[in-house]
Amino acid sequence: MNNYIPKRVGEMKEYVPDTSCPKIKLDANESPYETPESVLKAINNALDFKALNRYPDPDMKELLASYGRYVGVTPDRLVAGDGSDELIALIINTFLCDGGKILICDPDFSMYTFYSEFSGCDIVKYSKPDGEPIDFSAITGLIERENVRLVIFSNPCNPTGEINVKEEILSFADKVNAIVVCDEAYMEFAPVPQSVIMETEQRDNLVVLKTVSKIGLAGLRCGFAISNKALIAALKKTKSPYNLNSVTQKAVAVAMDNYEYIAANVEKIKAVTAQMYTELKPLEEKLGFKINRSNANFVFLRFTKDGEAKRLHSFLKENGISVRIAANTLRITAGTNEEAAELYKALRNYR
Repeated sequence: MNNYIPKRVGEMKEYVPDTSCPKIKLDANESPYETPESVLKAINNALDFKALNRYPDPDMKELLASYGRYVGVTPDRLVAGDGSDELIALIINTFLCDGGKILICDPDFSMYTFYSEFSGCDIVKYSKPDGEPIDFSAITGLIERENVRLVIFSNPCNPTGEINVKEEILSFADKVNAIVVCDEAYMEFAPVPQSVIMETEQRDNLVVLKTVSKIGLAGLRCGFAISNKALIAALKKTKSPYNLNSVTQKAVAVAMDNYEYIAANVEKIKAVTAQMYTELKPLEEKLGFKINRSNANFVFLRFTKDGEAKRLHSFLKENGISVRIAANTLRITAGTNEEAAELYKALRNYR
């Protein structure tokens, strides 16, 4: 029977989220706060469950108008998807459907590689300087030498938290003969935002990805691509016509029209993230890691001794705290103040 499974799929490593239920969950970069009651009430009042016998609006008029007001662009420069994940796959399959190379930074969001491998793209990897943002001069040359057709990166970076300034990104996009996809999933948490959303209309190769998952609506699974009208029209051609259900469309539209209530929780998360850096910085030498200030809703620990991240990960898990491990690093999501206090207590007791 395995003869029916394509070799590429058979060799793929399955992405398996952590489905355990720890006391304190700091591994998924979600908001630790429940959706504000005022927003839930507005969503509940707006939902029309009698219409569930009909297909959802394929044009997503209400949703795109609402999110367009939030980010400051017209609806014809937006396409929505089932989280950023669907849009990452859609962009790769649309613009590289007839072949071509994609450039992916390392480290960066793992799903860029996941969907590229599944699509059969030739992947060009760029290794970022340790603890530093992307060196765009280096990848400009790499794109030219390797004839790369699409480059994708997160800004701020997941998992490291570093950020590139918008002037560097725009200069880079103007220089390269490739589509530039800038994933701004965490931009709401940056102390000094560097969004390039407003510059997408004037450029023929710039796409920005956004999501509502990090700001407190992860369960709705909704993301957006923002670009010029031509690239958005191409993506609308290739996406499924009913890719977002009616409930998600209505709920996200209402939530974004009531963003001021969500914004209060975003500010709490920013404060906790800053405090995590302050609390963990003095533990660098004792625990053997390096930490930089983060522009996202998490902190990133690089361990200098092999195996140390795994040992600390296991220790925290034994204490009911889940964090994300990759290679010899840990990524710790900002929780509530109470959850953060439990984390600090556990770390001080380590060893």
